[in-house]
Amino acid sequence: MFPPRSAGLMFAATSLLVTISCGANVPSKPEAAAAVSKAIESKLTKTLPSLTYCQTVQSDFSFANMGQMDFVEMFQNLKDKGPLNDAATAGVVKVELKEFRVDPAGRSPDPSCDALHAQYKQGGPGGPVRFAVVRTTLTPKGTAAGVAFDRPIEVATRELVEVTDVRPESGGAAAVKYTWAWKATTMAETIGYTPPSAQSATARLRHSDGGWIAENAGIK
Repeated sequence: MFPPRSAGLMFAATSLLVTISCGANVPSKPEAAAAVSKAIESKLTKTLPSLTYCQTVQSDFSFANMGQMDFVEMFQNLKDKGPLNDAATAGVVKVELKEFRVDPAGRSPDPSCDALHAQYKQGGPGGPVRFAVVRTTLTPKGTAAGVAFDRPIEVATRELVEVTDVRPESGGAAAVKYTWAWKATTMAETIGYTPPSAQSATARLRHSDGGWIAENAGIK
């Protein structure tokens, strides 16, 4: 026995209502893009340090064949040498090296050598040695470009590239897969910084009275 025609129409209408209701719990890609863009908005900065470092070297050692990258490596108190290496390669920072004879009976040749010189005055490590002092300086190119030491330099802004997928989750939330990238500033090129390639992430969105907002952007 076949069901009445009206019952079939009611079932179809109910199915359509359920579909529309489920769809309302998922943001459109433009809505998701707007929410994610706001959530990941950020600026990346790099700081070039003003440094002076003193060390001792044996009297028969020569710096003649060493370049700027080698001098950067001499800053043993600098953990992240990347930004300084990049800036030196870009020609906006130069590492200068000066050598001084160690005279235990005299005065320290540079404030950065005071501690080492005191050791030698007190009869510290013997042997013929000399002091080597490396110091960061700005080149004329760096000064003209407005580069400054010990001050954050904005090198990139984080931006959304594309929303690739939107799916509903329990509790009325939505999972949004997307790609993002750092967009380099003019100063990034000046100091030799190259942003990494685009990356993928998944954000969790929830609907509020003001629209869709990100509970978790999926990145730090």
